[in-house]
This record gives sequence, C-alpha cells and structure tokens, in this order.
Amino acid sequence: MSRSVNVNEVFDNIPFSPYQTAVCLLCFCIVFLDGFDLTVIGVALPKIAEHLNAKPSELGLALSAGQLGPMIGAVLLGMLADRVGRKKTMFCSAIVFGFFTYMTTHITSVEELAAYRFLAGLGMGGAIPNALAFGSEYAPARIRTSLSLYMWAGMPCGAMIAGFAASWLLPHYGWQSVFIVGGIAPVAIALLILLLLPDSLHHLVRTGTAKSIAKAREILARIDRSSPLSADIELTVTSQTKEKGGSLKSLFTDHRLLTTILLWILFYMSFYLLWILFSWVPTLLKKSGASVQQYSIGFAFIHLGSVVAILCIGRCMDKYNKLNVVKYVFLAAFFAMLAFGYFSSGYPFAVVIVVSVLAGLFVNGGNSALMGLASAVYPAEIRATGIGWAYGIGKIGSFLAPAVGGFYLARNWSVFDICAVNGSSALIIAVVVVILQRHMRSTARGEV
Repeated sequence: MSRSVNVNEVFDNIPFSPYQTAVCLLCFCIVFLDGFDLTVIGVALPKIAEHLNAKPSELGLALSAGQLGPMIGAVLLGMLADRVGRKKTMFCSAIVFGFFTYMTTHITSVEELAAYRFLAGLGMGGAIPNALAFGSEYAPARIRTSLSLYMWAGMPCGAMIAGFAASWLLPHYGWQSVFIVGGIAPVAIALLILLLLPDSLHHLVRTGTAKSIAKAREILARIDRSSPLSADIELTVTSQTKEKGGSLKSLFTDHRLLTTILLWILFYMSFYLLWILFSWVPTLLKKSGASVQQYSIGFAFIHLGSVVAILCIGRCMDKYNKLNVVKYVFLAAFFAMLAFGYFSSGYPFAVVIVVSVLAGLFVNGGNSALMGLASAVYPAEIRATGIGWAYGIGKIGSFLAPAVGGFYLARNWSVFDICAVNGSSALIIAVVVVILQRHMRSTARGEV
C-alpha cells in the first residue's frame, strides 16, 4: 500500500538541515542587495546633487520615480512566480537590477537618474518578495517567522556594510564607485541562484509531471538523508486557499479580506516612514554639519541598529503574540524618531551615533516585523503573491516619502520638525495593528 508525504509538513518533523540553511542564506543575499542599493543611493545623493547641480526637490522626485519600479515589480513578478516558479523569476530580477544599477554611473541628468532607478527597481521589486517566500517555504513552521526576519535582515546588513564601504569609496573614488560595486554584486548573486538554488517544492509537486516530481524527491533526499523517499511514496501538497496560486482574488478569500487591507495599510505607512529616514538621513546629517565620512558612518549605524532589532524581534515573534510585538516596536519607533530629530543637531557626533542606532533599531525593526507577519499570515501557495502585493503597496509609501522629504527641505524645515511630523506615522501604525489584532481574534485565524 502506497504512502503519501505532504510537503507542507515535511520540514516540521525533522531537524533544520545544512541544505535548508544554504537556501535561506542565498535568499538572505538577495535581500542584502536591497539594503546595499538603499544605502548606495542615500549616501551618494549629496554628491549626485553636486554632479547634476540639482535641487533637493528635484532629486526627491527622481528618487520617488525610482520607487515606482519596485512597486510594479513586486506585484507583477510576485504573482508570476507563484504560477511559473520562483527560481527563474529571482534570477532574471537580479540580472535586471544589476545592469541598471551599473548604468547609473553614466547619468547626466535627473531624468536619467529617475529612469535607471525605475528600471533597476523593477528587478529588485521582483526579487525581494520571492526570496522571502522561497526561504519561508523551506523553513519549519516552528521557526518560520524568525527565519523570515533573519532573511529580511539582509536589508540592514547590506545597508550597514555599504555605508561603511561608502565612507571610504566616496572620498577616494567618487560617487560612481558605489554604483559599480552595486551593479556587479547582483550579477554574482544571480549566477549563484542559477547554479545552487533548488526549485520550489510546492511548485514542483503542483506541476505534477514525472520530471518535476523526481526533482522534488531529489531535493527532499538532500534535506533528510536519513529517510530517503522510495518510489512508492506519493508527494502531496495541501492547498490552504480555494483560489489558484498567483491570483489576486486569493488574498481576499477565507477571511483574508480585512486582513489583507489592513496589512496593506501597515506596509504603506511603514515603508513611508522607513524611506523618509533612509532617503534623507545623509542629507539631514549634512544639514546638521556632518562631514562625508560622518554622515556615511551615521547612516551605517542606523542599519547596525536594524540588524540588532531583527535578531531580537524574530525570536520575540516566534515566542510571543506577533501583533503585540509589532505594536510595541512602532510605539518605540515614534520616540526614536523624536530623539533622532532632537539630538542630531548641535550635539557631539557620539550622541548622533546613539540616536542613529535607536532610530534604525525601531523604525527598520518594525518594518521587518511586518515582513515576518506577512509570511505567517499567508499560506505557502499564495505567499509570494501576498508578500509581493504588500511589498508593492508599501513601495507606494516609499514612492511618496522622498518627494515629501525634498518638499520639507526645500522649505527649510528643521531636522526635528521633519522627524516629528513624519514620526507620527508610527503612532498610526500602532492603531492599525490594534484593529488587525481584534479582527483576527474574531475570525478562525485567531492569534498569530
């Protein structure tokens, strides 16, 4: 009599293997590129302004145009990956991102900057949601949220390392050097994806062909060598949604309507706050009197705080109620923004470093917590679609934030005023989390 193995549950009953670790590390590297790119444009922005002789408001519009690419890429390529597979989608996304990041070195106008940022963003927007969904698929349920956040930690890690590198590259080799590095790295990651990353188990089993099932068996054998699968064992996948994978409709069925809408609001507000901070921190610190090396290092320390936060928040979200963790982190983010705005002007640079770490700790930590929440809310077969749409909606906030920041700077707002007004977004997020919490308690989903 033949037996069956459900790939939804196969990882829950075995130790976390080195093979799964390698998969998650590669997904971490993909997210790392997003952080590197974020820091590259942030720390290079003052020098690009000098190169193009552009005003802050003009650059703000160019940066906002650059957020349109990730927004479109996340939505369209997230749905595509749930239908045709994530490995090919991530490979193509990384190649596109790397090429147009490198092309930024040749800009001669603000319009060219906006165009290259848009095209590079298409690739990056497609890579991030798929990497998070892919890594989550290979994680056991007991540590899925932690691993999702650890993979998302690639973003602040990439930003932190790029910030320290930029503090040396910018004064020695010019602003173009950071985009050369930022263009080569994604191509290298794309090759690793092609050579080393396995296919999605859920996609292989749902495809159902003899070739895809054989691939799935080979992957499972690598993960659990102590229990090789014989030919008479059938591989199955349990669908947790009535809709077809990759369908937008699937995000609104089975009590997910209000959950998805509230999650989109959270992502929008969180990414807006994140990019107000990240797009303009070097410029704000320069406005406060910091040198090139100082504002690059200050920006790097913001991401150091982010890394610390993610390592802690991931464990907390696996151990405690996830929504409570998100709520309290964003309340702390509001006060961290106030502290950054107040102490970044007229205080010793050591104090600036401390408030930079706190800002990164809670603002990016809260954003990362939302990524973990999205990975927990959506089932595997629509996870890339769910994360892709949430990420894409979040990018609308990223799209607006640079333009809004440029508007404030053009009107000579103080650093404290900018941080206080925009930091109130964190309070709104905390309120929306309370609404989501009450909704999920009233549905079959219960607590998360």
